[in-house]
Amino acid sequence: MAFPFLEDIARPLILILPLTVVFLAGVMVTDAEPVHVRRAIGIAAVQVGLTVVSLVLRETGPTYWIAVAAALAATAALILYSTHCVLRYVLRARFITRDQIYAGVCMYLMLGFAFGAVFYLVNILDPRSFAASADLAIRGENPDLMYFSFVTLATLGYGDITPRTNVARSLAVIEALIGMLYIAIFMARLVSMYSVATEHRRP
Repeated sequence: MAFPFLEDIARPLILILPLTVVFLAGVMVTDAEPVHVRRAIGIAAVQVGLTVVSLVLRETGPTYWIAVAAALAATAALILYSTHCVLRYVLRARFITRDQIYAGVCMYLMLGFAFGAVFYLVNILDPRSFAASADLAIRGENPDLMYFSFVTLATLGYGDITPRTNVARSLAVIEALIGMLYIAIFMARLVSMYSVATEHRRP
């Protein structure tokens, strides 16, 4: 919720960097297998390294944009891998408890961050991918694509940021469908199974 306010202070890539610790913690807590933890740490190390490189380089050269694009791709990979590990934790549970419900909510938020990183990557590769409203354009503000991601995931569609290219539109449609079906099917199923398990545990 604080991401739009913090974007006035720092670049999105810097703001995503602290979340790396959160995603790593998600893997360690929900998936205790060492091989998955090592993979997550490896992806995180690449993401942090590329982020540091992009912060050191000048913004005018092509090397900078390559480093930023690679860092965003690594960020999306880390988030999706963390989501995969959390999903394994939910699906392998013999009984659905509150922990699995919370994990399902976390997965929903992770998807929003993952698509946000992908949207920033798409916008770097093609600056025409997104168009801000006239008010934002007059003030010279860049589109807040993390905000756009969560609005799309929740299928709100305020219209202040619009995907313009086919790739951006396709990704927006995919995220909207995932957000709608996730809540309607996956989370509804988890809550239903939790209710049944709770009923069975009652004396």
